[in-house]
Amino acid sequence: MKIRMSRDDKREDYSKVVSRRKFVTLAGATGATALAGCSGGGNGTDTEGDGGSDGGDGGDGGDGGAGDVDTWFLGTQTNYPATEYQWNPMVGWFMPHDSFGMFAPWTQYQVGTDEFVPHLIEDWEHGDGNVTLSLRDDFTWGNTGDSITAEDLALQLRVDQAADTTLWQFIDGVEATGEYELTVNYPSETSQDVVSYALFDGTLADRPPSNWEETNWEEAPAEVSVAEPDSSGPVHMTNHTDQYSQTEPRDGLDGVEDHPLGSNYNWNGYRVEHRDGNQAAHSSFIEGEADGQHSLFVPPNVLDQFPDSVREFRIPGNFGMGLWFDHDHEIWGQRKARQAVMWSINREAVIANVSPSSKIHHPAPTGLTAGTVEDWLGSDNPDGFNAYTRDDDRAEQLLSDIGESKSSVGTVKITFPSAWSDWATACQAIVDQLNDAGFDAEADSRSSGPGGYAGSDDWMICADQHTLGGSPRMALPYFSLDYILRNRLRNSEEHFAGYLNSSSTVTVDGNEIDVTATLEELVTTSDTNAQKDLVRDLAMVVNKDVPVMVIMEKYEQSFIDTSRFDIPDESPHFQTFWPMWWLPKVSESLDGYDSNGLMKANGN
Repeated sequence: MKIRMSRDDKREDYSKVVSRRKFVTLAGATGATALAGCSGGGNGTDTEGDGGSDGGDGGDGGDGGAGDVDTWFLGTQTNYPATEYQWNPMVGWFMPHDSFGMFAPWTQYQVGTDEFVPHLIEDWEHGDGNVTLSLRDDFTWGNTGDSITAEDLALQLRVDQAADTTLWQFIDGVEATGEYELTVNYPSETSQDVVSYALFDGTLADRPPSNWEETNWEEAPAEVSVAEPDSSGPVHMTNHTDQYSQTEPRDGLDGVEDHPLGSNYNWNGYRVEHRDGNQAAHSSFIEGEADGQHSLFVPPNVLDQFPDSVREFRIPGNFGMGLWFDHDHEIWGQRKARQAVMWSINREAVIANVSPSSKIHHPAPTGLTAGTVEDWLGSDNPDGFNAYTRDDDRAEQLLSDIGESKSSVGTVKITFPSAWSDWATACQAIVDQLNDAGFDAEADSRSSGPGGYAGSDDWMICADQHTLGGSPRMALPYFSLDYILRNRLRNSEEHFAGYLNSSSTVTVDGNEIDVTATLEELVTTSDTNAQKDLVRDLAMVVNKDVPVMVIMEKYEQSFIDTSRFDIPDESPHFQTFWPMWWLPKVSESLDGYDSNGLMKANGN
């Protein structure tokens, strides 16, 4: 089977080890109960707003229903003002954080258990060359009040096809086989796991037909103008300014159809305010101003200043910083030169410089994420793999083998984004280590992120993600390995770093591996032992041929201040993207509250 290559999806950039691919396929995590609640406090779209969390006078925290407690959940975000939000998800970057509340997930991925939990899609079943999805029949679009049907989701997948997303490498077509039944067809030899991970990869119902019909989406999906969002989830956008965005529960909200989960919210809604950088967001938590942020890097010394009421959720991100080589470079295009650099740095010391509590070290880089490597390779430091540590003699010998030395290779320039504080700190530490090891290393700090430089030709070694951020599918080895070995994120035609662009065959320890053929075989192999053999071969290519230096993997740090909002002491729902948006949606309930949802305003 020939797998058609497409450009990797654009994405915004383990307290528990992930077990190997399990699926929850029957309802139970998010039941279809629709509860009658109190009338919401919203009155349609505001034209004015005070831009803050008023706190209100409080109220009883008991019954659970929109508006019971007169307060707002004040969130913070550091990316861009709310006036820059884009409502076309195909644009890629300027999507608001509020999307995680406004738009219904098809399923919700739990990182800690490696499970896709039902939500809008309440059941799915694979057949011979197809998977049939059963939708809830009580979810509606907020503006129109129309039911969310299988045809709506079929339209969404066809938009994805026009955008050449990863899913369409593996499926052949989609069809609404009932009002609330969607059938996705794929070649019968394709692994069901590959299809499921690609299909449910953080997918939201975020393309209402009213915004997409009669547009040019077939030709240019990213250019479709979407002026106003239409919610599929239980909260609806009612205002956004350059200071904040506001969403309110769909429970008695004027001009907006009620949602079956709208009564799970016993507070006014969310206001998400822009903060100019991480330090400003840190201050908001330290000073008790913020109730939560879905993802925020906070180093240990700053975290110590947060109030005890602030709960941190460390969620394995399945990605992190790598240093990519320009494989067309006369020096760095040679394996032994790349290995020499790896043997010249101490990655654990780099992580210690950044934040050991929020970064994960890979003793032996394999291309697999930290939560999956032990299941697939037996250890995070498997036999036969290089566990790269600082070894100056070994580095010198490798360079000597290709007729070079640390002085002859010239200036080793490391390009990185200056505004990404954790990456900048890591790269500067690596520059210092390389200089200490005898190289002439130089920091090349850029004002843009990797999207601004990695697709260009003016770097030799640059910082970029080693696996795709925000992507649950990276927990399946095929996808993380494919991302490293055939990366299309920065260049839709070939590997952005020039890796294997002339030949896909690599020889490792005398074993000749056709990378493309092995990846395609992995897609069509269902036997577990055979899969492990293929994964090991590809992981060995990553480890020994060093297409990228895996420096660190991250924990996503997500925060909720529990002084005004009650949440459980423990829950598998904490290991999701993201707790502040997801907890109110689940069918479980908190002690002392009558309605469902695992986050409630307590009236303090």
